[in-house]
Amino acid sequence: MAEIAASEPLRTVVEAGVVRLQGALLCREIERLANLSLPMPEGQAPGSRLEIALGQVRMMDTAGLAFLLGWQIEAAARSVTLRYTHPPKAMRAMVTVYGLVDWMILDGA
Repeated sequence: MAEIAASEPLRTVVEAGVVRLQGALLCREIERLANLSLPMPEGQAPGSRLEIALGQVRMMDTAGLAFLLGWQIEAAARSVTLRYTHPPKAMRAMVTVYGLVDWMILDGA
């Protein structure tokens, strides 16, 4: 039986207009988070765009996509548009397979 590779803990860095995720966006890492809510940068106004920077996310599974969909719902309730930059290949594939292309804005390679 193959051993599951250790993953990097999921970290969130909040800056003006940007939320950066770093590490592994996997079920086991999400379960360790104390707060699953979308961290809103101070001064983020309704009607604005918020970048979710994913360039430092090394691994992602369907729980990671579900986690981001939860943030998508929170943002919509606050009238904030999310834009996901540099999503992992796995996220691009899942967004296509699950028919979310028109709902989740993905930018960058």
